[in-house]
Amino acid sequence: MYRFGETKPVLFEIVLIILSFLAAGIFVFAGSIFYLPSEFSSSIGRIAIGLFLIFLYRRAFKENRLFGDVRYLIPALLFAVWNIFYNLSSGMQIGSAAYFVEGAITALAPAIFEEAIFRGIFLYNLKKKGYKDLFAVLISALVFSLIHLTNITGLDAASVALQVGYSFVISLVFAAVYLKNRSIVEVILAHFLIDFCNRIFMESSSSSSMLQVILFVILLVLEAVYALWLTMKKK
Repeated sequence: MYRFGETKPVLFEIVLIILSFLAAGIFVFAGSIFYLPSEFSSSIGRIAIGLFLIFLYRRAFKENRLFGDVRYLIPALLFAVWNIFYNLSSGMQIGSAAYFVEGAITALAPAIFEEAIFRGIFLYNLKKKGYKDLFAVLISALVFSLIHLTNITGLDAASVALQVGYSFVISLVFAAVYLKNRSIVEVILAHFLIDFCNRIFMESSSSSSMLQVILFVILLVLEAVYALWLTMKKK
């Protein structure tokens, strides 16, 4: 397994993603037997799979620290601030206490699952293959954004472009911070906070204004520049 990942990191990553999602599907099926909501079962499954992968592929995490220099993480948290601003400016309301509990579970699932697979394992294998930091970050971000194409069916071209761009940029930032600080806990926490700050709002039908789109694009550009700067910054 280790040799496969280190010699063919992209192919290994694709296989790992497919197997991990299939495993998450088993949790959904098991949850349906007990009449559990599919999103809840999927979240529990992805949390369990992510933790299992961290243990199984612990070679990739043996040099990890609990926290690195948190200054490098602060720009990533602007995405959490954006989620709060966007929802409030769109007239959405913060949900009840039940929304916070559900939001915490559903936000923790992709945080652990995706960071273990894309930042921890994938970046480790790309580096073992001999890729420089910049190319490793770009490749991991490209694969991450392409995987998210499965979530954007039925959307218009502009929304698709924004979601793919968002996935690509946030992956750049997480990868750059991870390579700098070597803390999977840190990027998991950042990922969790970003998703949580979106999921605590009650769902309602709304559309983005042109000003919101422009501000979001500006944020993406600034975050991408930051991620590239941090990646190329001398250690």
